[in-house]
Amino acid sequence: MPAGATLSNHLIDQWEAPPGNYETPAARMSTRARVLIALLVVVLACAAYLWFFGFQTLILLEARYLTRKTPVVSMAPAPLLDLSISRSPGRKLSYFGYEFEVPWNDIDDAKTKILPDNNNKAMIAFQSGNSLSLWHGSSRAFVNTVLSNDKIDQSTLRRMYGDEALLSDYALYRTILEATPGNITPFMSRQDAASRALLLIVKGTMMPRGAASGVFAVSAGEFTGFQFGRAQNQFGEVSVRLFSDSSSLNFIFNQKPGGPANILQSDINRVLQTLH
Repeated sequence: MPAGATLSNHLIDQWEAPPGNYETPAARMSTRARVLIALLVVVLACAAYLWFFGFQTLILLEARYLTRKTPVVSMAPAPLLDLSISRSPGRKLSYFGYEFEVPWNDIDDAKTKILPDNNNKAMIAFQSGNSLSLWHGSSRAFVNTVLSNDKIDQSTLRRMYGDEALLSDYALYRTILEATPGNITPFMSRQDAASRALLLIVKGTMMPRGAASGVFAVSAGEFTGFQFGRAQNQFGEVSVRLFSDSSSLNFIFNQKPGGPANILQSDINRVLQTLH
């Protein structure tokens, strides 16, 4: 104890002195081992994720890229809220065994015709510059086209989407249109991820012009189907595809840019609700 220091001061100094570094080489090695083990666990976890979910994650990223490139693939059919029906003077028309009314009486008879090279398509022209095209087909035209493709294996399709999706054009359209990028997750099976990604690709290629403004579920008499596009969208085109147990119809409403007559939703509803 230094001269002049009291015993109590000496004890206090000893108590407050910082402890020495007593870590042994074995302890330092133990710390390094724990770090290496932690890194190894992280690497193994990443490898396991890529092994089990890497393909699905890649599909998800591709789906998000497709959504940015083609936003319409993110749309699923929504209920049509505007159910108003135009009461304007019009004409009753009959094509392919079906009758319906149009809310316009300015039909240009000289330009209205059934196309000679395609007996299942009618072109109805109006003096306003607007037009209405009508296609008629079977209830399985789309399904038969898909199944007749030599590059597509039917058994694979049925395994991926089920027999119900291939029963009719309406069922196949509904399966495709209800597919969205939100249905794809990294934790589903590889087959499910691949099948849903394929639906998105097909969906992006089959959407008509104007569909980006909305896709709606509609009905018309014995028909059920989908309306692609809101009335008065920027492309001036609205397509309505209808399906029954025995046939299908496709109405395409075209509005002349800058023309004097707008095609409203109530006008489209007039055609659909008088169809029989």
